[in-house]
Amino acid sequence: MQYITDAREAKEIDRMSIEEIGIPSMVLMEKAALAVAACVKANAEPGSHVAAVCGMGNNGGDGVAAARLLWEDGFLVTICLIGNEEHASEEMKKQLAIVRKLGLHICTGLPSGEYDVILDAIFGIGLSREITGEFADAVNWINEQDALRFAVDIPSGVNATTGEILAVAAAADFTITFGTNKRGIVLFPGCNYAGTVIVSDIGFPKKAVEEIRPRAYTLTRQDAMELMPPRILRSNKGSYGKVLVIAGSAEISGACYLCAAAAGRMGSGLVKVFTAAENSTVIRTRLPEALVATYDSTLDYSQPVNRLELSERLQEEIKWASCIVIGPGIGTKEPAGILLTEVLKEKNKAIVIDADGLNVLSGKDEYFVEREDGTRKLALSANVVLTPHLQEMTRLTRFELPQIRTRIVDQALLALECANGQTLVLKDARTVVTDGGEVYINTTGNNALSTGGTGDVLTGMIAGLLAQGMRPKRAAVLAVCLHGIAADEYVRDRGGRYSMIASDLLDMLPQILPK
Repeated sequence: MQYITDAREAKEIDRMSIEEIGIPSMVLMEKAALAVAACVKANAEPGSHVAAVCGMGNNGGDGVAAARLLWEDGFLVTICLIGNEEHASEEMKKQLAIVRKLGLHICTGLPSGEYDVILDAIFGIGLSREITGEFADAVNWINEQDALRFAVDIPSGVNATTGEILAVAAAADFTITFGTNKRGIVLFPGCNYAGTVIVSDIGFPKKAVEEIRPRAYTLTRQDAMELMPPRILRSNKGSYGKVLVIAGSAEISGACYLCAAAAGRMGSGLVKVFTAAENSTVIRTRLPEALVATYDSTLDYSQPVNRLELSERLQEEIKWASCIVIGPGIGTKEPAGILLTEVLKEKNKAIVIDADGLNVLSGKDEYFVEREDGTRKLALSANVVLTPHLQEMTRLTRFELPQIRTRIVDQALLALECANGQTLVLKDARTVVTDGGEVYINTTGNNALSTGGTGDVLTGMIAGLLAQGMRPKRAAVLAVCLHGIAADEYVRDRGGRYSMIASDLLDMLPQILPK
């Protein structure tokens, strides 16, 4: 697990390390400078001409110190000061005093000439206002240079918490960030400006990080493999759970196939598809491993007798299952509402609601708490996992789409403000998973996933893990991570971002899961 800090958490780790634990700030600054210099030396030609564009805060101090180290190693260095030196931080003043004694070239404002390397050290993680004036000019100048660009801790102009662009931002080829990764360069659009991110250990004590306990984190591939549920030597199909997939309609068969196949590929012992009778032949042919139960989609489900019969049949199937999926391809007309109502009566077995299931849910006010401003909080039980994309999230919560896009973590937590522990998988280019406590931000996957059916595969993957006894949030986090890894490895080894279809993910799962 790797922590991802917001601006407040990162500043508090820094403060605690200096003020409470007693590590001098200049020691941390020197280690930060060493990390920046090492990255430059690993990627730039020896003796390159370097412009270190430095603001007046501690981020600028990091930049000045890194420029000094590069100068000592034979690089041609110009330090460009942006802002009023009278307002410089104490650490920045000390760094400037050192380089002046050594005779480095310092200019006020932007330099002339051409440079091979640019160090962006104008603003760090504390920036929360829009960049204007000479600072905006400096950022624009950096972006115009035909040079390798290195951001110190974070690209100037990126909000370290939300990833928003504060009017303008400096685009980096490399970002050397200190101690922990930052939300702003993991989330979009900030990550578009970060280039390759290197998280450098500059000596923040573990005690400081553990006491702050950052709320957000991500997983590495190794983490994901270690989270997989164990396979017992003496076991049978009953040992790994039963997934009931309530999916598909008379017009749609692919969603239930993809979801059910993914549940099986993730290791569940048995999978049963409960679907419209029109899908029976397709499922039995394409997925002979699955059990199939059907209902008559031609009946009039406004009639009480038909509603009752369907409800009773579904309750028998729910009794059979360890985990229930509802939603992919079921449509929004009856009997979709009947099916969802019956499923939500179950309070103990894990339930995953996706796609049309979410759209039907959005019309059932009893599962929400309305705020005075008209937005809604989710109020389902702890056994439920919801997997909306952004547009489905707007229907569920009535949040505005731009709000969700720009503040995806905050909006996910706001939706669960009065929750009972249900898990939310808010799908986007950086999918967020939370139960209202810690927040997982996914860093695997790519835009090959932007094609129909990949969400059905993810839902089945979550269900396959839930059936094996994983807790809802952990199952969702692991499935999201593995879903992205499957797409990454497909693009790397088999095809490309244009050609991948959802069923390719099913083929990749045996390749990425533990043997």
